[in-house]
Amino acid sequence: MNRPDGEIIELRAAQPAGDLVCDTTIATVEARAGLGDDLRRHIRRPIRSLPDGVEVRFAREGWDAARLYVELESRCCSFLSLRLEEARDDVVLSITGRPEARAWIEQIFA
Repeated sequence: MNRPDGEIIELRAAQPAGDLVCDTTIATVEARAGLGDDLRRHIRRPIRSLPDGVEVRFAREGWDAARLYVELESRCCSFLSLRLEEARDDVVLSITGRPEARAWIEQIFA
């Protein structure tokens, strides 16, 4: 996939106070098929805790999987804010939300 260097995708929560549930009509099993494996293959540890969420770093080769994850997650979990940035040596994904969403967010990449 061709993309400009240093690309940033930032999607703020569409419904920050919305219910803490995932719309499984959008994030279907079919839509997520293999995505978890792709993400885990490229993840770099440790996952960093943020005041309102987590930061996950991936190898640069994980850009496409992380981008797909952000696309799906932003549509099915409208209470989350997502930011994906291509950094010099890796890809940085930040997932944030309101305090009540903290435990939910921490479980995403647990």
